[in-house]
Amino acid sequence: MEKEDVEITDWYRILFGEAPPEILIEVSIRAIILYISLVFVVRLLGKRTNSILTITERAVFITLGAIVAMPMHGPAHGIIIGMVVLLTVMILQRSLTRSFFISKKWEKLMQGSVATLIKDTVIDVKQIEKHSISRQQLFELLREKEIRHLGQVKRAYIEASGTVSIYKYKEPKPGLSILPQKDIDIIILKDEKHSVCSWCGTIVDKNHSAECPNCRHQHWVEPSKEFLKDG
Repeated sequence: MEKEDVEITDWYRILFGEAPPEILIEVSIRAIILYISLVFVVRLLGKRTNSILTITERAVFITLGAIVAMPMHGPAHGIIIGMVVLLTVMILQRSLTRSFFISKKWEKLMQGSVATLIKDTVIDVKQIEKHSISRQQLFELLREKEIRHLGQVKRAYIEASGTVSIYKYKEPKPGLSILPQKDIDIIILKDEKHSVCSWCGTIVDKNHSAECPNCRHQHWVEPSKEFLKDG
């Protein structure tokens, strides 16, 4: 299209492009057929696709979106080709899933593995950096699990799917508060006998002033130990 052919008031071109209005009927039919085909393929992929997605499942869904896009609204693309590609991706995904039962190394390569983010109240700084998780993102995930300070956390794992699993202590220990600063004093009591690294949560004696033995930071705060009130 040439520059002189573009008119801002050409509503026919804006609404229908260069295709005739009858294309809307064809696009509707294409959309219905491909939608039904997509639902059928997702159903055959199994119930796992309706829950938390793994890396390969997420890749499949992104691919499915790209597959149906052009045949759905492009008159130059036949819908049979799109349906064949949908079925091919379905067969590939199911075959890939079955192959994971044969080789654990292959499964780890394709799906990833579990990593420990917090161990005995202390953040594994190398792991959160490796998985590109900021401290604030980690704290947000913990607060969603009703964690108010790291002294409650015995282990926190990031699963291969990207979700975080948390195991708590029955009796919380002193730990780094993850609450917003304005809420710390009204919700949590402080432990005045120790200091905690504000970066990783390592607990040391009160008079410790050198760098953190775990992460090498030098900013210390009072750890939290108890809740003033529930909720």
